[in-house]
Amino acid sequence: MDAQTFIIRSVTVQNVIMAIICGIIVTVLIRAVWKKKTTHVIAVFIWALIAVWFFNGPFWGFSAVTVSPEGLKLHYGFLSVFRNTTLPVDTAWEIHNYLGGLRRMKKLTYFGLAQRQSMKVRGRDKFEILEALGAAIDRLNGRPMGRIVERPVNM
Repeated sequence: MDAQTFIIRSVTVQNVIMAIICGIIVTVLIRAVWKKKTTHVIAVFIWALIAVWFFNGPFWGFSAVTVSPEGLKLHYGFLSVFRNTTLPVDTAWEIHNYLGGLRRMKKLTYFGLAQRQSMKVRGRDKFEILEALGAAIDRLNGRPMGRIVERPVNM
């Protein structure tokens, strides 16, 4: 089986968001260095650490998965340097459906692999991509490796 990449959310959009944040931080850093304000430079480094923490933290999910015999490569974006990883091929997967949003009125779905979550998506077309990803992992292993989980409304 050749390597196959499944796009859950656009990795380009995630990289653009990360690039905008980097651009703002670098611009403010250059301005602080230019004006020789040490406290502003320290503040910018703290904000940079917060940005790196956020993009590597639990609030930011993966956007794409490459399925190949070498493993399942998760794509988070270029600032997620500690999260981009390759998991073993026999990793169990789950598709989670639940009602989310402010009033719990939106049907959201995400893909789970070994305690990692994808970005949350809406719509039948995105759900079909997640199903195809699960089917590709199952095909690669030659047996079912996952399931679809429906969460109750009150969670």
